[in-house]
Amino acid sequence: MKGLLGALLEIPPEQIVDLEVIDSHLEQEYVEDKEGILDLRLRCAHEKQINIEMQLYHVRYWVDRSMYYNCKMLVISVKKGELYRTMKHCVHIGILDFDLFPEQREFYSIHKITNMRNGKIYSDKLAFHVIELRKLEQATDEEKKEEVYRWAKLISARSIQEMRAVAQGDEYMNEMVDTFEDFDLDDEERYRAFRREMAIMDHKSGLDGAYEEGMETGMETGLQIMISTLQEMGLSKEEVRDKVKNSLTWTDEKTEEIIEKYWQSS
Repeated sequence: MKGLLGALLEIPPEQIVDLEVIDSHLEQEYVEDKEGILDLRLRCAHEKQINIEMQLYHVRYWVDRSMYYNCKMLVISVKKGELYRTMKHCVHIGILDFDLFPEQREFYSIHKITNMRNGKIYSDKLAFHVIELRKLEQATDEEKKEEVYRWAKLISARSIQEMRAVAQGDEYMNEMVDTFEDFDLDDEERYRAFRREMAIMDHKSGLDGAYEEGMETGMETGLQIMISTLQEMGLSKEEVRDKVKNSLTWTDEKTEEIIEKYWQSS
């Protein structure tokens, strides 16, 4: 984390000596807020509060959402009775697997409140850092030399082997890969992932089962009408059986069961 923050905030990682994970709970503005989002709130040296979020799926309201979270962090950083100047620097970092700014080529951008005429910063106590992972392939040769690019490549890596290749020669990145590998092999986490996967599969199976059951019920109702109609037309039981067999992929036993069930004895 120190290595990543050092790259994003342009601070030598070894200078980040006070790094604390604080309560990540903030009031939810949207029901969907937690879907696909890893939320991590940190307090570090230089009196900065940082909210890091990773989002896998496109969120139309991401800009408004990040503003809401960051402004709320800013407000609650001032305790009752304190002066306005005690407000902490609040940084929101969004690591996104979708294009937030389609018209912009850069994969990494920093946003602050500025004077629209001369570009002078109104206040540096609110900052928004955005990494758009899908734009990494468009990075220039100069951008590829930056630490932020390497961290973005590391985060978007598809395998431990790819992560190892990106992290080569960097102690902070290698430590992250080691931790990730340990986490990946943790029995408890693997079991939790297995249970989540099973829950999803059970849910889908339940839907499929209900659909198939509904289809069979509908088909049986249709066959009941078909058998009754053919019988009224004077066809024999054997003739009706042949027509039903030609209309279905059911087994002979199932077909016979349906005919016997709905055939009207004279």
